[in-house]
Amino acid sequence: MRVNVLEPPEDGPTPPGVCADLAVQLIAHAKAAAVHDRLPAGTFVLAADTMVVGPEGPMGKPLTPDRACGMLRELRGRRHTVLTGVCALRTASECVALGVSRSAVKMHPFSDEEISRYVASGEPLDRAGGYAIQGGGGDLVEAVAGRVDTVVGLDVKLALQLLTEVGYPDPLPRPSDVSLTPPRVRRPLTPMRAPSRA
Repeated sequence: MRVNVLEPPEDGPTPPGVCADLAVQLIAHAKAAAVHDRLPAGTFVLAADTMVVGPEGPMGKPLTPDRACGMLRELRGRRHTVLTGVCALRTASECVALGVSRSAVKMHPFSDEEISRYVASGEPLDRAGGYAIQGGGGDLVEAVAGRVDTVVGLDVKLALQLLTEVGYPDPLPRPSDVSLTPPRVRRPLTPMRAPSRA
């Protein structure tokens, strides 16, 4: 599988009046459509968009250190949901497939000092929810229920399924053959338990 990376225009706003699950799919489709015309007929395009839905609702990218600190304080010690919408299409055809994956993330009860140190790295400023699990933000994460690659920003299993739906020829790699993150030492993730009900 040969891959070329093309940058779509800046992320547009979340479509008004739609649920988060649909919004990430529509944004992923808009990204794919934005590069569609630059490519030869029959080219397969894969695009994704990730949204963090925190305790107070959808969170965008912080863009500023103050906003990043605020987002991380909101997530600290709590669970939130990460949605990744994926779009696969084939240029010069009607072949389009959309999907969404969802993971739950529990954050450590990290300190204000840890927040400041992480934000000073600059990494969280352009990340949905203000952290990158594949980078230094991985140390802030206690547990993930669901696929970690959803939290990274591309559910590989879903992406391969959608490519198949739009006619990508076999053989496709297995999801386990595709690594989205470089190896790195970090705290081990613990399994997430359902909250007990009294």
